[in-house]
Amino acid sequence: MRKSLAFLVLCGFIGVAQVLNIGIFEDLTTKNIWAQIGPDATVWNTYVLGGQYSPLYLSVPPTWTWLPGLADGFPTPFVEENGSWVATVKVRKGITWSDGTPFTADDVVFTFNVLLTEVGGMRMALALGGNWPSYCPDSLAAVEKIDDYTVKFVYSAEPGLGEWTFGALACPIVQKAYWEPKFLAALETEDPAGSLLAVVPGDDEPIIGGYDLARWEPGAFAQVNKNPAYFATGERLVLYEGGGATIENPRLGYQFTAYGGATGSVLYDLVEGPYVDSIIYPIYLNQDAAVLALQKGEIAMFLNPLGLSKGFEDRLKGTPGVQIIANPPWGFRYLAFNMRREPMNYKAFRVAVATLIDREFVAESVFQGIITPMYSAVPEFNPFWYNPDIVVYGKGLSHAERVAEAVRILKEAGFSWDAEPKVVNAGTRNEMVVGVLPDGTEVPAPKGFKLPDGRYCPELELLAPSAGYDPLRATFAIYIEQWCRELAIPVKANLTGFNVIVNKVWAPEGFEFDMYILGWSLGNPAFPDYLYYFWHSSQDVPDGFNTPGYRNPQYDAVAEAFLKAKSVAEARPLVFKLQEMLAEDVPYVILFDTPIKEAFRVDEIAFPYTEVLGGIQFVWPLTTVKALK
Repeated sequence: MRKSLAFLVLCGFIGVAQVLNIGIFEDLTTKNIWAQIGPDATVWNTYVLGGQYSPLYLSVPPTWTWLPGLADGFPTPFVEENGSWVATVKVRKGITWSDGTPFTADDVVFTFNVLLTEVGGMRMALALGGNWPSYCPDSLAAVEKIDDYTVKFVYSAEPGLGEWTFGALACPIVQKAYWEPKFLAALETEDPAGSLLAVVPGDDEPIIGGYDLARWEPGAFAQVNKNPAYFATGERLVLYEGGGATIENPRLGYQFTAYGGATGSVLYDLVEGPYVDSIIYPIYLNQDAAVLALQKGEIAMFLNPLGLSKGFEDRLKGTPGVQIIANPPWGFRYLAFNMRREPMNYKAFRVAVATLIDREFVAESVFQGIITPMYSAVPEFNPFWYNPDIVVYGKGLSHAERVAEAVRILKEAGFSWDAEPKVVNAGTRNEMVVGVLPDGTEVPAPKGFKLPDGRYCPELELLAPSAGYDPLRATFAIYIEQWCRELAIPVKANLTGFNVIVNKVWAPEGFEFDMYILGWSLGNPAFPDYLYYFWHSSQDVPDGFNTPGYRNPQYDAVAEAFLKAKSVAEARPLVFKLQEMLAEDVPYVILFDTPIKEAFRVDEIAFPYTEVLGGIQFVWPLTTVKALK
């Protein structure tokens, strides 16, 4: 059984350990890799557990250069073979799992065979949900072993970037010897996917990445230790200005040159660790507690997808030993509608709510510039993929104009009121919304909002994180409630815990919500395949990412063509079109994000780089980070 590093130190088996304490704000929800990538795909699980597994290929930050991970060199080109399209991948020799057994093609083939197995009329990948379908696209027909270090991938049609380069080849690989008996046992049950997701791995689960979960005390902390068998320890990666890269691993006797190699000056010279023996993640209830711990030197930094709030930034600016960095976000915070329910299933309702939401007012008057209003499903900070020419409902309108436009949209779609909203004294200090009865009589406020069939609209719940977790989203929720209720639309904000929202949005029996506000980190900036997985109809399943239940055959067709695109030049106009359709149909209202500001102690932790899209937290855990104490 694996023992914690702290235990080994106390027993005198090793010398003084290098330990980093890194704060987090939510607990783990699983230790199971199938759940972690599937229905439990939260950022908090990724922070702690993301260092345990590796794919064949990955996009390496901070330049996001696509390079081999477990693979040896690049894949062969696809060739047609008996009506199928086939390519092979070599895996590196000399890699071992943490239990000392060799990593081979058997592990790769087993991982994909799990995903390809038919259960309940669908592939296991789709039944597991989350990110798994992205690694096992419909066009992937088989994955076969050629020899111990060569794998053949068979596709029914020539795959595109999303199905191959940023699809199957990005799949995390599990160990066959450990997981095969558990998988076979799951197949004997009535719910194979549910049974596999329910497995609680023991401390003896072999991992292949740099960090291994050693201890988890729910509600208190988690601890990961470095993997002494990590294949990439000591591996040197040099990234060049000309786009080239070189990899040298003395431990494995491995060398590789990509994209022309040493062309131009050196941008980054990175040597893999891990350099710390253990990372301990204490769980804090809020940023206030974590900031205090950072000031006292109890933690080296804290991870937070929201970044550092303005008040805490001001508090930390004068703290000796603390440095604050800022990076553009690769994510967004958003309002989602459950389109399976009334009235969210009416486009006019969604457009009207989107029209009422004044991002600029909240940004400028409430938060005074600390948030950036956002409009497109692709953030502007990734200019290659960002479409600046989309429809934005309500942008540039005054509050009175927003109200009038929302009323017009709703009336044209058949919605009505007992007392219809009307703005009086527009543009003055006394501007207000009153109600107008059918006979023209004005009453103090609108009332009786009715659906197109004449029934009164039921109370609608808007789930959002509490102010203690994220005051920005909590504030937006309160304003959205206020703007809707001003028109007698019965929206009630429910500010609650992050995991409470997650458990409702991804409820086992379906999506149990009306509307919610959460945020996404967006994966690989080099290829925004989330545009498929967040809104394609195939993901409208209980464990899928299509939480609104958005079903648009035209969107599906463009999203599928995007994944099949053979080059980024072919994919780019498709991404632009997808953004246009999402903006038009509004399954989400993209709200805002903030520059990702992070604070850390320069006397305790050192990073190989601090400029990276999405911030340091986006690429955590860094096996190149060093402890200074």
